[in-house]
Amino acid sequence: MVARAKRKSAEFAYHVDHDKKLKRWDIVDDVGRIIGHRHEIGEAIQFAIRDAQHAHGQGDSVVVCVEQKDGTYKMAWSSR
Repeated sequence: MVARAKRKSAEFAYHVDHDKKLKRWDIVDDVGRIIGHRHEIGEAIQFAIRDAQHAHGQGDSVVVCVEQKDGTYKMAWSSR
């Protein structure tokens, strides 16, 4: 029997958060900085994925998660 390697969790995460007060979607890095915002969710997700792909190109493991209406997050992209 071959032992399975334990999957390493992502090193970085980008979140697409809904700012209801400002009626926009914020792209937030893993330390809580807003690195951009868009008024359309699709554009915000694309922005976050492009940044994540760049980080992945630098050798990092990255995920992009999008805030749902109930406050939970759903993964939109993963470099794993």
